[in-house]
Amino acid sequence: MSTIKKERNDNVWGPPDFPLEGRFSTKISDVSDNYKKQTFEEDFFRQGVNARGQKRHSECCHSLHISLFFDGTNNNEDNDTKKNHPSNIAKLFHASLRGRNAEKCGYFSYYMPGVGTPFPEIGELDYSESGLQYATGGEDRINWALVQVASALSFALNNKKEIDNAVAKTMVDAMSTWKAPLMSALGRGNRRRTINSFLATLQGKTEFAKPRVLGVKLFVYGFSRGAAEARTFVTWLSQLFDTPPGATLPEQSLIGLPVSVEFLGVLDTVASVGIAHAAPFFAGHMDWADDSQLLPDAQRFPKLVKCCRHFVAGFEQRSCFPLDSIRNEDGSYPENTYEVVYPGVHSDVGGGYPKNDQGKARGGTQELVSQIALHDLYAAAFAAGAPLQVPEAVLPKTLLTQRLWRVMSEATNTEFDISPLIIERFNAWRNKTLPNIAADKSTSTPAWEYTPQRLNTTVEETLADQLGWITGWRIGRYVNDEQDDDDSFKRQPFFTQANEAAPYRQDHDRKQYEKTKVNAAKARVTNPQFPGPPIYEPQIDQTQLSQAAAEFKSDYLGRKREQTSLAGTVTDVWLRDAVYLLNEDDEAKDHAALSAEGKRRSGQLFRDSQGTPSADPDMALLVALFDDQVHDSRAWFMYDTLKTREMWAGYFFYRMTYFGNDNSRDLSPVVVAGRVLGVAMLAGATVYGIKRKGVAGGLGGLAVAIGGATIGYQVIDKARGVVLPFLPGAEQLLQPTAHVGQVAAELKRQIAQDDYLQRIEQTSAMLRKAGSLFEFDGGVI
Repeated sequence: MSTIKKERNDNVWGPPDFPLEGRFSTKISDVSDNYKKQTFEEDFFRQGVNARGQKRHSECCHSLHISLFFDGTNNNEDNDTKKNHPSNIAKLFHASLRGRNAEKCGYFSYYMPGVGTPFPEIGELDYSESGLQYATGGEDRINWALVQVASALSFALNNKKEIDNAVAKTMVDAMSTWKAPLMSALGRGNRRRTINSFLATLQGKTEFAKPRVLGVKLFVYGFSRGAAEARTFVTWLSQLFDTPPGATLPEQSLIGLPVSVEFLGVLDTVASVGIAHAAPFFAGHMDWADDSQLLPDAQRFPKLVKCCRHFVAGFEQRSCFPLDSIRNEDGSYPENTYEVVYPGVHSDVGGGYPKNDQGKARGGTQELVSQIALHDLYAAAFAAGAPLQVPEAVLPKTLLTQRLWRVMSEATNTEFDISPLIIERFNAWRNKTLPNIAADKSTSTPAWEYTPQRLNTTVEETLADQLGWITGWRIGRYVNDEQDDDDSFKRQPFFTQANEAAPYRQDHDRKQYEKTKVNAAKARVTNPQFPGPPIYEPQIDQTQLSQAAAEFKSDYLGRKREQTSLAGTVTDVWLRDAVYLLNEDDEAKDHAALSAEGKRRSGQLFRDSQGTPSADPDMALLVALFDDQVHDSRAWFMYDTLKTREMWAGYFFYRMTYFGNDNSRDLSPVVVAGRVLGVAMLAGATVYGIKRKGVAGGLGGLAVAIGGATIGYQVIDKARGVVLPFLPGAEQLLQPTAHVGQVAAELKRQIAQDDYLQRIEQTSAMLRKAGSLFEFDGGVI
């Protein structure tokens, strides 16, 4: 990857108009073309001759097509499908070619549940708040996927003997790293040792396998932290490749078989640790996501990733869900890579919302705006040759013998249902809010073709502009009546018909949840992998929406508002986290800019102070999209645990975006590799608190101008309640930077070196005390 920064960062893309008929192909010839891409290597191989000069046109051979699905935080295909709200990743998994008959033909499909949900195969039996908040378990999910690639090779080369789950779990354990700062650096060696050791047992079988295996073609999908896992998977896969003696580049193969990522489709990538009450602190990457989110260097791994699509949520702004762009640090996008902005918050792109959640999609899940991204990702993957099911009417006659696993089931087809109403509103959003994008009225373009259009703005500029639109809607709905609080949202169906469980129902449901947990534990006596139930959260949408509206109104009008709950004045900092801080001056600038832009957009969306939509038909459709489809992720997130929204945050922050080790906003490193910077950490302390605001004159507080930025907070040893003083020169460590990932990496290296020297000194002191250390002129021998 080039290290020369471009004068101007590359612009992002917008989606094309969405067709009324959806994105499924309606022609048998299109499905034939998709199949030809899957069999290209076989056709080419059969045109050649063997070592004896004989034609190979009748030789039985195939490539392995392996589809990998990494689901998002708190998304679990098994549980969510039963409740009729699977994510888009789970729906695509349902549409993949899978099952034993498909595997015999070289098609494999593997699903990895989202962090925070049960994954019994790797030893995670319960839903967990630590997975939801801190993305624990991500490393094991990526390693599980690598093991499944090895398992598919074993099935194809070793008489259909796959790696059973018990052995796979042992391999994942051997590949994982100790859950402590800096330990993830050991993972590369663990992965290579474990995978190569297994693949060595298959060496030599490639020439004799029937059918002959020609190569491995991967199709990788992910959402949220699952998208980060998918991108890390590609990086870790590239680390398994060996460089032959005398060569300058690695050979992109496993046991001599060529390997390629034919398609990488990711939805709103979030690689942060996900501290639930972090703002204005921004969470950094988990250790496994460090230096793994950009695509592998195209110069070192040419054509490894042949096609990549990244769909981004235009209205997400939670500070613990920063975006990891696919754009390189030099400002360019990799070849054959599109980053496309869509309307909605995180799960309005990745899917997973049930019917009537927050009063949205009241008519059914076909009214979810996430159905647009689902169809578009299917179409993009299909065009790249992805092995996906199709409607029976377009299955070629030559494939009828495989119809049982190539034809989309009625249940899966229903999961792709999309309302014409959503299509109309989505197209209005596209034509009204995306800068300088043309309405696509072409009738010659097939519906299944997905071709994004280049905008004239970068991803960070486009996301900022999109927040102006949703802020304008909130002004029109939440700030109609400054005196009596009779704001227009209270009269809208999305609020009046939203769920609101009565207190007695909440009490009853919580008791049922506790009973179900006990029963799950009992069931594990006979079934050790019996999964636990989802974490109980009461359905109090009206409470959450009304409190969010009140908060927005208070901040917009400049009224005093406590930004934390009584229990949330201190941010916990666990020793594995990385945490960065936005300075107070930029917070104020965000508020002023979003307020002004929101006011301007509100005047376009509404015709009066009563919240009446604009007379412009497309603007009215846009208001309807905001009213009935776009969710409020901030109103809900961790509410039951925190009894408030993301603390110290609000609706007047722009979303943070990372580009590898670079970031869209200047940040100060606060915690790196579990070390709180600028203070003398106390021995024995494992959890620190950072108290934000109002500490300018407090003991141990830091409130100074650093490079033009104002920063103020205290660091507290929570075990002892001690405020830690900042060390002299702390200001130098906390300088704001647009390259916080690079700074953090350098600090990690320094911390590792300091730790090593400290261990050497401690060992020397111990040996000296025991009389076992021999020193000569100040040296140690």
